[in-house]
Amino acid sequence: MSPRTKEQNEEIRLLRVKQIMQAAAEVYLEQGITMEMRDVATRANLGYGTVYHYYKNKHALLDDLLWQAFHDARQTTEEAFGAPQPPGQQLRRYGTVLLRQWFHDRSVYILYKMIWENFQQVPGGRFQKLYDQFQIELYHPLVSAIRQLGAQEPEKRANLLLGSMIGCAGLWIHHGHEEPDTGDIADSLVRSIETKGC
Repeated sequence: MSPRTKEQNEEIRLLRVKQIMQAAAEVYLEQGITMEMRDVATRANLGYGTVYHYYKNKHALLDDLLWQAFHDARQTTEEAFGAPQPPGQQLRRYGTVLLRQWFHDRSVYILYKMIWENFQQVPGGRFQKLYDQFQIELYHPLVSAIRQLGAQEPEKRANLLLGSMIGCAGLWIHHGHEEPDTGDIADSLVRSIETKGC
């Protein structure tokens, strides 16, 4: 049997990292910051040493998980608000796609939830840079679209929209329900901004 190529090793590494991060997201949703690396290894069906080979501790794992979630969420935000559509349609697309992303990638949901909770579970301003980037690249485009809609207090409306989405998604995620009609949820929330926001 010939040794693996560099490309094969990289493919295995990426697969393991994805496997570990997916397991970490599931464990974090159950246990919060008290999660243990041993639980992540068990959930990922990997050896304890394998997980430690990739991440020296749960904080390093959480760092990687949240920054990867940020990059994925940024792509979703750019896609939703980058298309030349009326702001109401952009907001509906944004809500639909972001909710769907949360149901398929729990780490992105965790990012938004932790931002919304101001990283209460994490000590010492550990994620200040992430928070700042979130404001610039994920929050401000949402506020801008709501402002273009003509809504008063666009920051307040953005907070209500995201808070409602986080709460709604949490009900399905934590109770293990099937994915709801994300388009219907987004439409209802955006309609409330359109009718009450001006």
